[in-house]
Amino acid sequence: MAFKFTSGECNLAASSLQNSASKVGELLEEFGDLINSVSDNYHSDASNQIVDAFNNIKSRGPAFEQAITDCAKYLTDTVAPAYEKLETTAKSKVEEV
Repeated sequence: MAFKFTSGECNLAASSLQNSASKVGELLEEFGDLINSVSDNYHSDASNQIVDAFNNIKSRGPAFEQAITDCAKYLTDTVAPAYEKLETTAKSKVEEV
């Protein structure tokens, strides 16, 4: 089975990860608004537990977003240039033959 991965595809994957990191924050905010709306309308122990559980998850959102962003940065700054160098070296070796 042939496996092909280029520096361009690496940069595309990094861009996709960046978009996903942004989407995580947006979804947490949107879901938080819904949770707060429900909590405002239904005052109960269960509602409070749901809000507390969500707030616990939401508090970890920025760290999760940062981890995704760091992965994208690693792909862009380290992996893609390494693949580009490898592609250039391989191409020059083929042209020598």
